[in-house]
Amino acid sequence: MSKPVMSTVDKALSLLRHFSLQRPEMGLSELARLAGYDKTTVLRCMTALERNGFIEQDPQSKHYRLGLAPINLARIRERSFPLLAILQPYVDALRDSTQETAHATVLSAGRLLTALVNEPDRATRVFMDPSADLPLHATASGIVIAAHLPAAERAALVAKSSFERFTEKTPTSPEALEALFTKTRARGFARAEQSYEDDVIGTAVAFFDPSGRPAGAIAVAAVASRFDAALAGKIEQELLSTAQQLTRELGGIAPASPNSMPEHAK
Repeated sequence: MSKPVMSTVDKALSLLRHFSLQRPEMGLSELARLAGYDKTTVLRCMTALERNGFIEQDPQSKHYRLGLAPINLARIRERSFPLLAILQPYVDALRDSTQETAHATVLSAGRLLTALVNEPDRATRVFMDPSADLPLHATASGIVIAAHLPAAERAALVAKSSFERFTEKTPTSPEALEALFTKTRARGFARAEQSYEDDVIGTAVAFFDPSGRPAGAIAVAAVASRFDAALAGKIEQELLSTAQQLTRELGGIAPASPNSMPEHAK
């Protein structure tokens, strides 16, 4: 009897993932189409979510939107383990020092979630949707987090990857990704050179929890047209230093790095 119950819970919670900055509200038909469920199933799930405050329904349009319950749960989480409060000054400082978009990513239930984003006050800058999941295989944050996971867990994540080709430079095989993991561990950071978006070069460094597992990644997404050796070196140095400070503040244990020298100086 517990199996159908868990299946229903899974379906209900998975529906929440379809809401984003681009789709803050949706009707029943659109949500059913995106989720791949029949309308009866979606209606049953949405009714349960609405009853518990996770979803609201506009009385006129009948469109659904996120409710207030997640905000309360997020506050409880942040009070008990204030990760966002810890990350915020580091993300802000990275934005200020590099004048590029800084962001922090965490791994939750096999998904890469953008925890914080801070964009520079420049006409040309990288925009990031904080509600969007990041693909493991095409982003620096995904690569650096996966590179430092235990081998079995990393293999499971890679096996679930769609290997969708976003640009001509997107790695599209486990072998290509494994080569990036090895390179990332050797130099201490990951770089995604126009592999997710043609005009973006991302650099990321992992920070670690007390067990030595990657707790997440701190990263800078730079506009490709102004990414030169000087900016690359500055970003690498800032990220490596920031990740070390973050790991210490979290009481974490970082793996021994074979080489902490910035890539541009090798």
